Formats: sequence, C-alpha cells, structure tokens
Amino acid sequence: MGGSSSDKVGEGMMISSADIEVRFGNIVALDQFSVQVPSGIVGLLGPNGAGKSTFIKTVLGLVLPASGTINIAGLDPRKDVLAIRDMVGYMPEHDCLVESMTGLEMVAYFGRLSGMSLEDSIPRSHEVLDFVGLGEERYRLTGTYSTGMKQRVKLAQAIVHDPAILFLDEPTNGMDPVGREEMLELIGRIGASNKSILVSSHILQDMEKVCRHVIIINNGRAVTQGPLQALLDQGEGRIRLKVRGAPSALTSFVAKLRQRFQVTSVSEEFGQMTILLLNREGSGVVMEMAINEGVQVRSYTPDKITLEDVFIRSVKEVV
Repeated sequence: MGGSSSDKVGEGMMISSADIEVRFGNIVALDQFSVQVPSGIVGLLGPNGAGKSTFIKTVLGLVLPASGTINIAGLDPRKDVLAIRDMVGYMPEHDCLVESMTGLEMVAYFGRLSGMSLEDSIPRSHEVLDFVGLGEERYRLTGTYSTGMKQRVKLAQAIVHDPAILFLDEPTNGMDPVGREEMLELIGRIGASNKSILVSSHILQDMEKVCRHVIIINNGRAVTQGPLQALLDQGEGRIRLKVRGAPSALTSFVAKLRQRFQVTSVSEEFGQMTILLLNREGSGVVMEMAINEGVQVRSYTPDKITLEDVFIRSVKEVV
C-alpha cells in the first residue's frame, strides 16, 4: 500500500486529547474528553449521539474545542488544519459518491483533491481498487453499484493518498455476511501497515474480530478505553453452571455458593437452573458443594466476557 504521509509519522504516531470540551449552545457534545489512540485498529464505539462524530470533526479541525488540548501526531488541529487533513482518510457511513462518475473516476477525483497529480492519481486509483477487490466494475457508473460495491469504492477513496490516519464510519453497513468478512479482512490488512485506524460500528462482533484497542464513548465522555484483550480478560474466572435437583436442594446450593463466590445471575427454566458466578478456585469446590446438597451438575463451563458485555456495562455505569 504505497508510502507517503504514513512515513512522516512513524511507529509512535497516535492521537491524544486531554480534557477537551466542545459545546453547541447549551449542549455539551464532548465533556472533559481524554483519549489516547495508538497505531493499529481502534474501535470507536458508543450509542447514537454519544459524541463520536464530534470527536472526528474536532480531530479534523472542523469543530474547535472551548478548552482542553488535542494532538495529532505532534500537530494541533487548531493551527495545522491542512497538514492534518493531508494525513487523514475518511470513509463516511452515508453515500459520498457521484452517481454520474465511474468508480475509477471517483477515486481518482479524491486523489486529485488530496494533492495528487493526474498522472499519479490514475495508476494509484487502479492500485487501491485492485486492493479492495473492485474489478471491471470500476468502469461502470457508481449509480449502478450495489451497496457492497459502494462500500469498496468508499474505502478506496479513503486510502488513495496513503493516509496515516483512517476514520472508517460503519464500513460493513448494508453488506451481506461474505462482504462483511471481506471488508474486515481488508481493514486488517491496512491495519498491519502501522496506521491508526479508527473504526466506528454498531456491529460489536465485527469490532471484536479486528480491533486491538477500544474506546467507548457515552454522553460526550470516553468512559472506557484500552487494549481489547485487557478489557476482555476482566471476565476471567466467570463460570456458567447448569444444575438440576429438588427445589429445596437448589435453594440451599445457591445459598452456599453465595457465601463463597460472587454469584451474578441465577435463572431457572424447565427444571434446570443456570448460575453465573466468579470462581478462580477451580471446579472441585463447586462439585463438592453440589454433592453435599444433592444437586446434579449438568455442565460447568467458562463464560467469557464479550465486547458487547464491556460495552453495555460501560454505558450503564455512566449516568
């Protein structure tokens, strides 16, 4: 994938902000917003209206914060707007394609807008269209494209100038399962080239597949951030236990579990009880309790935390 603006940044490149505040009248869009964005693929997650778009606009210098500091690879978006925009590629959620232009013309046009010459923009456009998997369709008008083809062209125009920072807004939106997997693979390949890629998506399973770092935004604040694996490891020791027995035995068994472990959930259906608990002592203690209470253990399995679990917990914790 070529080498231009990304070479200027190097391995230490990141986006950082400290106590950013952005207001629109009486509405606080970003409130004491502080993040550290490393190189690699970073999931930018949050409910609608959480502040994701405002953060992106602040990075691009389209919105000026009332207070706080923000740094983009050593540059200040309040002073170095054009230099930062040269370093950034953006794939919007909504259509940005001119229906009367072909895919090739569209990507070359964005290359020209990024400062490339006509002589350079055409071969580079072919290169990135090959990369995203758009073949002869590149010579058709974009108005005839399927949703999947449009998403590929939007990704191609975002990377045509080889930016160091990419914002991908709902990149798999409207794609079928095969197209989604192919898009995620493309994002993974781009992420291997030492760029900072911020991916905003409501499909958390997709984010869990490709992201190495996660930032969760709610009510204008970065409520959770860090390496994805570290966040998922917080669920270490979670056990899903399924048992059967007489009602009195089950009641006594749960009471004994609560005395020794943190029991987070108990549910019963069709005579079988499902218990979620935290247990770092091993299964032996639980099995012994079950035998003593006359309860039959049907299954004892790790209950791994997911990105969806982290997201829901983070959003609920912030009022």
